[in-house]
Amino acid sequence: MLTEVYDEAALKERLSHLDKRAKTAFAAACADSLVPLQERYWRRAEESANESRARDILDSVWGAVSKDNAVVSSLASEAAAFGPTDDEPWLFDMGYAQNAAAALAYAIRTWLSDDAQEAAWAARQVYEAAEYSCSQPDMGSDELLVRKISDISAQNAGLDSSAGMQSALAFLDQALKICEATPSSWDQLQRLARSAGQSWASSFR
Repeated sequence: MLTEVYDEAALKERLSHLDKRAKTAFAAACADSLVPLQERYWRRAEESANESRARDILDSVWGAVSKDNAVVSSLASEAAAFGPTDDEPWLFDMGYAQNAAAALAYAIRTWLSDDAQEAAWAARQVYEAAEYSCSQPDMGSDELLVRKISDISAQNAGLDSSAGMQSALAFLDQALKICEATPSSWDQLQRLARSAGQSWASSFR
């Protein structure tokens, strides 16, 4: 079986050929796929009140790409603020929540700028969430040490071949192929994102 690898430059190049609507749909799918992991964090942190507002913002992005009738220009900073800070009590799932918040902000910024780089950064959040799951050591809930992505690059040579990483990379490729096909609706893309997200929420560490 061919092992996929993460190539952000190639991904950005493919994104650069899409129109704004398709670029944003891809970024929105990245954000949508991380929602179940974000909600897993909120439940464990007892902050589930954020769930409905985050979903409302994501729905606004989908509304923009589907009907061009949603105003999202003021929502990027609010979306980014959903990411937990280092001042909050540590939970392993914080990393996923940070990726999810960033992906949502990048999806909004993609719509506002039509910039392929913003969409590529949304995709990077999916990759980093999978990398985070695969690369962290086994720790008890009372341990506050998290190995940052930048600290473990030398040990990541085999991570791309892991099942979780391959699932994330396959999702990114499939999502991009749907966007490149210029579909009449984004229903298939949304289903793909939500199915992947549910799978990761149950399988990622």
